[in-house]
Amino acid sequence: MGLVATIRQWQSIWARSHELEALAPDQREALARDIGVPEDVVVRLVARGPQAGAELPRLMQALSLDLARIRRERAALVRDMSVTCSECAVSARCRRDLDRGQASLTYRGYCPNAETLRELGGERPVDLSFS
Repeated sequence: MGLVATIRQWQSIWARSHELEALAPDQREALARDIGVPEDVVVRLVARGPQAGAELPRLMQALSLDLARIRRERAALVRDMSVTCSECAVSARCRRDLDRGQASLTYRGYCPNAETLRELGGERPVDLSFS
């Protein structure tokens, strides 16, 4: 990302953060309640910007998971996965793997949603115990 794009992104995040801060405490609580997450999570998500969590739909598509169907059937689960994805520390790696078409092969090693995604895909959890 170039310098100008970085500055614009920073300005956008700064503006959104100030908009959230401008809300009255009861309005912030209502917003958090409406989207089903704690208020501190809303603050962190706003700080991460609008692209935070954009990898989840792409990864689900790469895994041939029907996001729309899963969202209809398990909305709370998809919300929780989205929050987890939005706060992920390795999103750049995920984006790189998605762009290269490798994410379906590599996500298990770093994705905080990996176990849930495997289960949604009908995979059984891997038993790492040695009997």
